[in-house]
Parts: sequence; C-alpha cells; structure tokens
Amino acid sequence: MSEKRVTHLHHRGLAGRRFVYVVRSRRSGGLSVGINLDPQKSCNFDCVYCEVIDRRAIALHRRRPPIAASEVAGELAAVLASRPAGGEPLRDIAFAGDGEPSTFRGFLPLARGVFDARDAAGLAGIPVILITNGSGLGREEMKAAHDLFAARGGRFWIKLDAGTEAFYRAVCRTVVPFDRILANLAGAARRHPVVVQSMFFLSDELGPPSRGEVDAWAGRLARVVRAGGSLAGVQVYTVARETMEAGVHALGAEALEEIAAAARHALDGVPVESFP
Repeated sequence: MSEKRVTHLHHRGLAGRRFVYVVRSRRSGGLSVGINLDPQKSCNFDCVYCEVIDRRAIALHRRRPPIAASEVAGELAAVLASRPAGGEPLRDIAFAGDGEPSTFRGFLPLARGVFDARDAAGLAGIPVILITNGSGLGREEMKAAHDLFAARGGRFWIKLDAGTEAFYRAVCRTVVPFDRILANLAGAARRHPVVVQSMFFLSDELGPPSRGEVDAWAGRLARVVRAGGSLAGVQVYTVARETMEAGVHALGAEALEEIAAAARHALDGVPVESFP
C-alpha cells in the first residue's frame, strides 16, 4: 500500500466565535459548517492520527464546562445569515470539532437548537451530521438525539477504524472497550441508518493496515448488517492535515480503493466511497 503526502488542508478558524466554524470538507464535497462542543480538546480517544487533541487535557481529565444551547444556536444563526447570496453552496452542518460530542451531557437540547436555527435560516434541506467515535451512543440522551436527527433530516456518521481489538488499541489508545464501540454502532444502525467513517493510514511504527486487519474490519461491518443494522454508506479516508504525532502518513488512492473494495465485497448494495 502506497504512501501519499498530505495535500488537503482543512483550516478551522473560528473567527472570534467559540463553537461554530466553516470548512471545506472533502467528504461532504464542499462547504460545511462545523460545531465544536469541545474547544478545550479533551477527547476520550487519543488516536495516533489525530490532528488537534491536546494530550495534556486527556492526562488531566479536564472537565467540559456547560454550554448553553442558545449560544451555539445563536452563533450558527449568525454564520448562516452571513453567507453571501450566490456564494458557494452549503453541503451540511456537522457536530465535529476537537472532542467527542456523543459524551456531551446536554447534547439533545443543543441539537434541537441547531435544527431550529437551520430551519429559521430557510435551510431545512441541509443535512445535520453528527461525526462520532460512537463511545457515547449507548446513552439514552443520544438515542433520543438519533431519533431527532432521523426525524429532521440528519444522520449519524460513526467511526470504526479497526477490525481487531489489538489494532483498535494501537490506533485509538483509549480505555473505552472495543466491544462497546461495536455494540453502540450495531445498536445505532438498528435504530436508524448510519454512515460508517473509517480512517486508514501508514505509520512508521505500525506500518500500513494488513490485509487481515482490513478483512476483519469489513467483517465487522457485515456483522452489523446481519444483525439487522442499516448502513447508508461507508467512507474510507486517510489523513489530510499534519498530525500531532510524527510518523503518520496518508495512504494513496490505490491503497484506499483496495480497502474500499474489501468493504464492497462484504456489504452487498451498501455505497462505499474512498477519499484520498
């Protein structure tokens, strides 16, 4: 599997705002408005390929301060109102940012405020996306949020970067059990269709993902479907910005397509895209 230099830069300047930013996203295919509920960068994962997380925050177990739903919705409304007429079209609004939004207490009212601000701006057709590592999706609040997203034109994009426990531990470096991630993914997919996002890369320490690991990952996806889950799509991608940790490199288009092909073989009729 070949290496490719990082060429896509996704600058997330907040322009004086606390939570809302604008970015060009290759997976969305254009302009995306992001919502960052964790500006102190205290994610519960410490992924090898991460581009933003402050590991000191993880070590200190820094607590997230409460966020008012009205503040997030107000920032979003201001950003949507400031878009120039005839400018680049907006593709989506995404809860993403620098931490894990599914573990945020009070996510449900924040999400309602985002949908309301979107609709008030006359953009009800723009999807709202939650990009998540899946760790908090077993919480009752997040199940209710999933129902809200499904009812109002939103979707959960859930990450799965490994097929085996060992590779998960080596890549994601978290105390969250792999079984919980798999169970939460399967449970969410049974509730409403979800998109799976999977990051693959070349590491000086780990090397490229092995064929066995890729097959195991594709097998995990197939089990979700066999258990009654619905996958709206699978996104296979690689690093696009400089990573916080040295020795992590992007895979080339051919290598990503090999991985995508494994998913297509395992998943009959599920759209699988690669994003070099």
